[in-house]
Amino acid sequence: MISLFGVADPTVQRALLELSFAVQPAERDLAVLEQAIQADALTDGQNRMLPGISQRLPAGGLSVFAESRVRGAFKHTLYRNHLLLDRAQRLRQALLRAGLGECVFLKGVAASLTSLHGLGGRPMADIDLLLNGIQHRPQDVLAFFAEQGMARKGNTLRSITWLSPERFEFDVHWYLHNCALRQSSVDRLCAHARVVEHAKGRFTIPCVEHNLAHVLAHGVLAPSVQYDGRWAVDALAILVQRPALDAGRFLSFVNEFAVPDAVRIALRVLAEQTPASIEFDRESVSALAAGVRRGRPGSFWLYYRAPGPWDVPGREAHRPLRYHLKTQVRTRLIEPAQVARHNGAPFWTSVGASIDFPSAGMMNFCRLIWRKTRRVLRESRSARASVRNRP
Repeated sequence: MISLFGVADPTVQRALLELSFAVQPAERDLAVLEQAIQADALTDGQNRMLPGISQRLPAGGLSVFAESRVRGAFKHTLYRNHLLLDRAQRLRQALLRAGLGECVFLKGVAASLTSLHGLGGRPMADIDLLLNGIQHRPQDVLAFFAEQGMARKGNTLRSITWLSPERFEFDVHWYLHNCALRQSSVDRLCAHARVVEHAKGRFTIPCVEHNLAHVLAHGVLAPSVQYDGRWAVDALAILVQRPALDAGRFLSFVNEFAVPDAVRIALRVLAEQTPASIEFDRESVSALAAGVRRGRPGSFWLYYRAPGPWDVPGREAHRPLRYHLKTQVRTRLIEPAQVARHNGAPFWTSVGASIDFPSAGMMNFCRLIWRKTRRVLRESRSARASVRNRP
């Protein structure tokens, strides 16, 4: 069963959620937060919730040390988000001048600009943006980012990650997610995107229905995000504002996903497990869940991986070998087959696109599989040896 509170420390996560979104912060939750801060026991995802809590912190609710930690997190996040929005706007203007089109900002930028806690209430690790159709112009895209002085960090079948000279990461998508590889999904999102005017400039972000669907799918299917329940924060930040959700738009978007079950399960978890002190329209959320179609048998478990201790930063080598194998089969064969089926691309071209940008050839595909197999086996042997050598 998927938990709203993750597996890292559900007690602390529950307290943090209530401090972030409950109508009135409770003393017991403040005591839990105080203890976690004093013991330096917050996970990375839980530390990311402190900026939002700072805006709702009652006077004298925490010790001087703990309160300074919480309020300092907000100030740091506010400064960094202003800086990231400035760089995002500069990139947007450069893309328009280069004729690559208008981009839609996803995830962190969309969440920060619409946060009920203000711009400093939601940290951004990187900048995710969607550029429709750039997979068909690889040379133009590579030349553009090279002119910006950016270094290529990695790529998948859906996106490519660039590192700026200032060490900011830009994740540039042409498809939304590994479970949403249809061009029609991209077209839907772009058609209904909305514009937010900000002091840094104009930002195009997904409509609330598409943003919620993306947050839920990404959160449930990314173990590192589910480990400490981080996905629920962005989802509840949308729902507690009680937006008027267009059920038809939401369901038509979600039902194109390869794994719609992820969204249905996430909606049910939100409706059933969210503490009563956090108010939103649970009946509407349950109704949305009921309207999501069921995916193909086994599709959810092909994408889903239960979070565990190996999702703690630095412990990736302890991840069981079967998870690595399942990921390789999905990303190198099943997802390229979906791209070929839904978007009319040749299958082997799609396989090559899962390796490199532009698409790699068969020889590079074989080299990549061999390198990854050797690396996983080597890391697994090292992890087992370190366990045996412990006193």
